[in-house]
Amino acid sequence: MDTRADILHSTDWSRTFHAYGPASEAPEFLAGLLSEREEERERALGYLNSAILHQGTIYPATPPVALFVAGLLTDPRAQAPVCDPFGGAPDLPAAPLRLRLLDFLADVARAAAELTADRSMTRLELLADPGDRRDGVDALLSRMADSDAEGAEDIWEDPLLDTVFRRALYDLHLAAPALLEAVRPLLTHPDGRVRQHAVAASGALCRLGGEPEVDLSGAADLAENRDEGAAIVLALVEGGGDTSEFLSHPDPAIRACAALSGDLAGDPVATGALRDALADPCAADAWFRDRPGFFPGHVRFSLVAALVERSQPGDAADLLPVFRALAATASPFTAEADLRGLLGLALGVVPGRPAPRVVAPTEVQRAYLSAVVDGDRLWGSRVANLSFVLSSLGLPQEREELRSLATK
Repeated sequence: MDTRADILHSTDWSRTFHAYGPASEAPEFLAGLLSEREEERERALGYLNSAILHQGTIYPATPPVALFVAGLLTDPRAQAPVCDPFGGAPDLPAAPLRLRLLDFLADVARAAAELTADRSMTRLELLADPGDRRDGVDALLSRMADSDAEGAEDIWEDPLLDTVFRRALYDLHLAAPALLEAVRPLLTHPDGRVRQHAVAASGALCRLGGEPEVDLSGAADLAENRDEGAAIVLALVEGGGDTSEFLSHPDPAIRACAALSGDLAGDPVATGALRDALADPCAADAWFRDRPGFFPGHVRFSLVAALVERSQPGDAADLLPVFRALAATASPFTAEADLRGLLGLALGVVPGRPAPRVVAPTEVQRAYLSAVVDGDRLWGSRVANLSFVLSSLGLPQEREELRSLATK
């Protein structure tokens, strides 16, 4: 696979598309990544994270763009600073473009891996060439280019798109080894931040590419802080490596990251590390100065999800201290991620089935309901998230009604 910058000119961009239509403008935007003007770099970065990778969806334009980006990683100009194009962290200084490009590659790899899993396809099944269907693709592109064409508004419902998107996944899986090879030199970069982001990208790309565990020994030898150490452990988690040795690490953040490995789902020590970490959810959220990209939101959300997945209704009594800590921390905006899983577990709600209305809760269930009632940050807002969570679990949505049920 060619990751050199000349992919900008060797790709027929007119025959591919992204979230907003034909990708004919891709060369102009991508060239801006190496511009001397920061606003041009920021504009190009925004293009990557909106059009090329859009809300976790990849497109036919994504594989060649990823290969182009990988070819820039060792370019000296990739050290130029650039701000978050979406203003998500206005208080943070501009970061080197190289870090943003590594994050983009990691996000692409994770999105492709998730989309592959959603299709319930093995890597072997995916790598069966889905075919080109050039005539059909050309017709789709023509309709995209002409927004006034009859039926243009229905284009995203065209059944041919399934083949087109599968082709994009196919191309990304094929490109993964080349992308990983482009990241590899940065694993021992003198800048610790570059090492950390390169490690994270390597882990995500291993997950996508079906590669054997990437050699992180050089990065481990150079690791200087918790952020770097956690990035290495999380890369092993994503790449399918063995993290069991880190369950006895003196740092609770490293122990919890190691516990997230799917291979340790039945390990009581790993489950204990998750429970220990969630005894103080706010502390877990503050573990990292530069939160690893493995965590899509607050660190505690991933810990809660893993703990719920590994627990049974019979564990509810033991998990009550964790739930109380989460209920005291949660807000209406985070009620779904913080509370729904454990509360549903305590109520015996079966995923995928309608929850029966709770009428006579047990002692343990009353304790869970009381924790929600006592969580002052959850109430007094017009945000409906908490109401949806309670309704989906067969519970009353008003605080006093829930308090009455909790004291029955």
